[in-house]
Amino acid sequence: MGLLQIAFGLGYPLVVYAALGVVSPRAIGLGVLVLLALRLAVVAPRRLVAYARFAVPSAAAIAAASVASLVWNDPRALLLTPALANLALLAVFASSFAARETLIETFALAQVGTLSAEEHAYCRRVTALWCAFLVANAGVIVWLALAGTREHWALYTGVVAYLLMGALFAAEFVYRHWRFRRYVGLPTDALLRRWFPPDAAK
Repeated sequence: MGLLQIAFGLGYPLVVYAALGVVSPRAIGLGVLVLLALRLAVVAPRRLVAYARFAVPSAAAIAAASVASLVWNDPRALLLTPALANLALLAVFASSFAARETLIETFALAQVGTLSAEEHAYCRRVTALWCAFLVANAGVIVWLALAGTREHWALYTGVVAYLLMGALFAAEFVYRHWRFRRYVGLPTDALLRRWFPPDAAK
């Protein structure tokens, strides 16, 4: 079920684009709500609690858009769903600035155990960078949903946005290893150690 959920989440724009040529927005919205309900019914409570910080805002955004399409039979609600999911993630990332550690700091600490003051500051900047990306990505999706063609919406939301996200993640990953030379046993460590040898002074 987890793999199916990931596959559906990634393929949502292309699935919606194809489905809108066959069935009504109301039917698609109902289908999405049924899938969400099934996922909620089968997920273990422990996993639900563990991932609630990420899953609940995104699921609530998707459910709200699906209800809107169910009630008004309007395809724009379905087209706006990825933007709402981006904004839900933005809320998670941005709200972490009010906590002792930002989201990226929490991830980094779980991986390496301790961070220097410089690394803490860097993680906060990376959190801000992802917030900016999510705002920009949501803005493009909203514009395409309301003023663009469905073909352009599906291409950007289902392909280009993921490529941009992957490029940002990869660029930050490589830059981080170049800057801090921290290696914690990832499969990429052997290659990155050759490119960026650990600083013997540290």
